[in-house]
Amino acid sequence: MEVEHELGEPTVWEQAERAQQLGQERAALAAVVDPLDELALGLASSTELLELAVQEHDEDTIAEIEADIQRLTQTLETLEFRRMFSGELDANNAFLDIQAGSGGTEAQDWAAMLLRMYLRWAEAKGFSAEILEESAGEVTGIKSATIEVTGDHAFGWLRTETGIHRLVR
Repeated sequence: MEVEHELGEPTVWEQAERAQQLGQERAALAAVVDPLDELALGLASSTELLELAVQEHDEDTIAEIEADIQRLTQTLETLEFRRMFSGELDANNAFLDIQAGSGGTEAQDWAAMLLRMYLRWAEAKGFSAEILEESAGEVTGIKSATIEVTGDHAFGWLRTETGIHRLVR
């Protein structure tokens, strides 16, 4: 790997920021490459072992292979999660802003419903959601609200599951 080669150079340690950046890049690459290697080796050995177990009618070995396949599936799902949340900001917390706009009472009521929906969504995902600002509507609902959503990949989840929406009637 090119990163490994650069980290092997003695002069790289003279530039602490560059060395730290390379170390982070190496860790990020290893987080993808190592599980892929594990998947390839695990699948190859499971395939060979399954062929032998079928020939020998070895039920215990077949059960062990099934457990190995479950473990490999979990590794694959973890890689898929990382791919889905590979954006630069996805691992961060998030701020969510809801604005009723100029739609009057109905828009303010709808904004309040959205606020409740997002708070419930955050709770269901295991995130912490704190209302930082909330302006009550004139009759009902809210004019605006700002929520801080805190948790593992909160920004990525909000980006992929909710996105940016505008409702115009």
